[in-house]
Amino acid sequence: MNLHILFFVFVGLFSLASEAHDGQVNITGTITDNTCVVSPDSLDFTVVMGNVPAKQFFQTGDGTRYEPFAIYLEKCGGAASGVTVSFQGQLDKLNPDLLALTGGSGYASGMGVGIYNQDKTLIPVGNESEQIRLTADQGAVKMNFYARYIADGAAVAAGMANASATFMLTYA
Repeated sequence: MNLHILFFVFVGLFSLASEAHDGQVNITGTITDNTCVVSPDSLDFTVVMGNVPAKQFFQTGDGTRYEPFAIYLEKCGGAASGVTVSFQGQLDKLNPDLLALTGGSGYASGMGVGIYNQDKTLIPVGNESEQIRLTADQGAVKMNFYARYIADGAAVAAGMANASATFMLTYA
């Protein structure tokens, strides 16, 4: 038998063996409206921490009083059931659960800012809060939080003590 003919017979057998059957995948689902709208008052706001004496911070973990703040939502969708909030920002170098204070000349040091759930449990920066229950088509939602200064272990120096965070909502 000619070597060329043997090659074509051999290739032809493998061609037949590698054929596959065609099939179809169907994707089904429903897109639901489970989100809310952030109230205009909650898009950009300030939590006033007041004047705090530097001598209040004796050791790592010492903190100020809890300052309340709220994020308001409105116009929740028909499939809304729950939401969590995470706060993102510059991390404190000694305690990455806290937001770092703005640094530089004239600014305080030796502390960061902690953000807390309504029950005053710490929400580490980048982690999600406790889930806040929503009801379908809820008109308005008030989500309560707290902020406080916490000594991070470095020497405390007096000065302006500002920090900032961006919040992100995750719906259940």
